[in-house]
Amino acid sequence: MMKRSMENKAEAAFLELIKSGIWDKEPDVSFFEGLDASEWMVIWEAVHDQAVTGICYVAVERLPKAFRPPRQLFFSWMAEAQAIQGYNQKIRSVWTEVNASFEQAGVYPIVMKGIGIALLYPQPLLRMTGDLDLYIPDSYDKALECLKQWGEIKFDHNRSHQHDMIYIRDILVELHYPHNSNPSSLQNRKCELVKKEGVLYRVPETRENAIMLLKHAAKHLFNGGIGLRHLCDWVLFVKQFPELDYASIMEELRKEGMARFVRVFTVVGFEYIGIGSVNLSASWSLNIYDRLFFKRLLWFCIRKLGNFGLKKRKKCKFTIWKKGNSFSLQILRERIYWYGNILKEIFILYPFYPKLARKKLKLFFTSLNTAFKERFLH
Repeated sequence: MMKRSMENKAEAAFLELIKSGIWDKEPDVSFFEGLDASEWMVIWEAVHDQAVTGICYVAVERLPKAFRPPRQLFFSWMAEAQAIQGYNQKIRSVWTEVNASFEQAGVYPIVMKGIGIALLYPQPLLRMTGDLDLYIPDSYDKALECLKQWGEIKFDHNRSHQHDMIYIRDILVELHYPHNSNPSSLQNRKCELVKKEGVLYRVPETRENAIMLLKHAAKHLFNGGIGLRHLCDWVLFVKQFPELDYASIMEELRKEGMARFVRVFTVVGFEYIGIGSVNLSASWSLNIYDRLFFKRLLWFCIRKLGNFGLKKRKKCKFTIWKKGNSFSLQILRERIYWYGNILKEIFILYPFYPKLARKKLKLFFTSLNTAFKERFLH
C-alpha cells in the first residue's frame, strides 16, 4: 500500500510536469511538496519510459529550488535536455541542407512526424525526435539521386516499409514514397509551409496531418506500445486546430475500423494532460463501455508499456529441441519481444483497432510458419 501511495503521488507530479511543459505554464508546486529522492527517481524513470525528458525539464526548471529534485538528478536532467536540444538542432540542420538540395532538383519533400510535429510545442527543440522522415510525393528517383552525394543509400528492396534510408551526419533520413497498394492520405500531395525560428518546413495539410498522427499512434499501440509523447502530440494538435472538421475525420477513420481507438485516445489525452475543454463532434464521445473499460485499458497500456514499449524490452534466449540436439537462437531484441507478447497484445487490444489486429495476427502465424519451415524442414 505504501509503494502504491508513493507511485500515485509520483505519477500526479509527473503529469503536472508534462502539463507545465506542453502548455507553457507554471507548475502547481503543491504536487511536489514533500517529494523524496525515491519518488523523484520514479518520476525520472517515467520521463525516460515515456520519452518526455526534455518537455518535463522545462517544468522542473520552473520549480522553486525547494521543490526541485535532488541536485545530482537535476543536473543529470539538465544535461539530457541539452543533449536533446543539440540533437534536434542537428536534425534541423540536416533538413535545411537536404531540402535545399532537393528544391534545386525540383523535388519538394514533406516533413512527416518528428520535427514537423515538434513545431506544435512551445519549445520544439525539447521534444524528443528520432529520425528525419520525409515524404516524396513525386520525382522519387530524382530524390534518390540527390541523396547519393551524402553516401550510400540503404534500399528497401522488399518495399515492406515503404521507405529507403541513408545516414547524414549520423542522422537517419528516411524517404517515404507513394505506395499504390496501400494509399496514404498524404498521396493527395497537399502540404503547408510553416516557418519557425528561422527555418522553413513543408508539412502535411492540417486534416491529413491529423489522420496521420492518429494512425501512427494506433500502429504503435500494436507494435511495442505508445507513450505519453504521442498523447502530447495529439492534444497539442487539437488545441491548435479546434476549427478542423473532426466529424469528417472520424468518419474516415471509422471506415478503417479505428473509431474506438481515436475516441478513447483523445479522451484519455484531455483528461490526463489536457487543459480547458475541447468541443469535438458527438461522434467523438465515449459510450459507457468505452468509459468504464476501454479508457482504463488504454491508460494502463500507455503507463505500463511506455514509448515503443521501452519498459518491456529485454534480451532473451530461446532453446529449441530437435532430435535430441539443442539449438540456441539469439534473435534481435525487438523481434523476440514481438513474438513473445504479440498474441496477448492482439487479443487485449483487438477492440481498439480490429482491422490492424487481424493483420497482425495473420502476420504472426505466417512468420511462425516460415521460421518453423526454415529451422526444421530444410
